[in-house]
Amino acid sequence: MIVTIIAIVGLSFLLLLLIAGLGLLYYGWGYAATITPSAPGTTRIACVGDSITCGALLKNRKENCYPAQLKKMLGVQYSVCNFGVNGHTLQKKAIRPYWDHKYFKASSEFGPDIVLVMLGTNDASKFNWKGIDAYTVDYRAMLEHYLSLSCHPVVYALTPPTEFSLGKRAGANNTLMNERISKMTESIKILAEEMAVDVIDVNAATRNHSECFRFDGIHPDAMGAKIIAETVYTALTSK
Repeated sequence: MIVTIIAIVGLSFLLLLLIAGLGLLYYGWGYAATITPSAPGTTRIACVGDSITCGALLKNRKENCYPAQLKKMLGVQYSVCNFGVNGHTLQKKAIRPYWDHKYFKASSEFGPDIVLVMLGTNDASKFNWKGIDAYTVDYRAMLEHYLSLSCHPVVYALTPPTEFSLGKRAGANNTLMNERISKMTESIKILAEEMAVDVIDVNAATRNHSECFRFDGIHPDAMGAKIIAETVYTALTSK
């Protein structure tokens, strides 16, 4: 009996290690969505972002991430490509800058007609935060990069989704992250106005939907991703 219990405990421990290892591969080590080619004659949309764009922790990520749901809403005349990369930042001097990932180059070479930039959640962590001035300078540089592409895309600046305090994550550090996200949101709005770039306020759209962020307070479930997609869809189709 004791031997059986030890074997079960040992097996459970190995299973937990395997799950944790897969989690690191998927989330902690910069997992990125597979790039899908655009269909000829369609309007090409590049979704630039982090794990929220990629669809980390979502069941059926390929169908439920916000770019995929946006594609369904827009229809066959649009090719929506997911360039989201887990754990990456907008700030150049952070641990894993989006600038250094191959998807930064790929999103440019995609020849987008529309670029949706949603980066900032990872920037708010204590390991990455270099201050609002550094964030704003690098955000301006990213907008300028996409605006300067030879395909002349329309660029949208998306504010980061609201972050919610859940369980062990609630506390002083979470409060700091929320303060930083609020600063980034305001900075994006001011910067976009200066550069004549449209803002899509995902932060405001998700503010009253904590029920869609129950897993960890950061990553949306399928309904949360739908709210982001609907917010983007409204902005794209109301021009």
